[in-house]
Amino acid sequence: MASKKKAKASAKSSKPKFEPKAHPDSGLTKKQVKALYEKLVSERDRVIQGHGAHLSDAISNVDPLSDEMDVAQRHTEQAYLMRFADKERKLLVQITNAIEKLETGDYGVCEGTGEPISLKRLELRPWTRYSVEYKEQVERERKQHQR
Repeated sequence: MASKKKAKASAKSSKPKFEPKAHPDSGLTKKQVKALYEKLVSERDRVIQGHGAHLSDAISNVDPLSDEMDVAQRHTEQAYLMRFADKERKLLVQITNAIEKLETGDYGVCEGTGEPISLKRLELRPWTRYSVEYKEQVERERKQHQR
């Protein structure tokens, strides 16, 4: 009986509390939007799990009887894990923003130009905020300003 309740609870939690929708100008079908939403939720869950594991590994204690080389190696590993966890945190913010856009109906258009983002790009990076063309333009401008 308890397993049935758990199954119902997990089925409820996997269903969105809203109908995911894209911006009217995005050109995405409901089926494509649903698939992209599921991909975002799956990626969010994967990143949350990895982020937690990397943080717990990074903050675990060093054996007080370790020699200097072991301590130095552990500090290097901790620094790497913290940088990795920070990248995961930033990705999580992007994924959360994309899910919020699906909730408000603003998903699928470039934040820089207002033009539709290609389905191929959204399938590869469903959290993307910019079209390829706009992103390339921003990168070119940044390189020019760095000179």
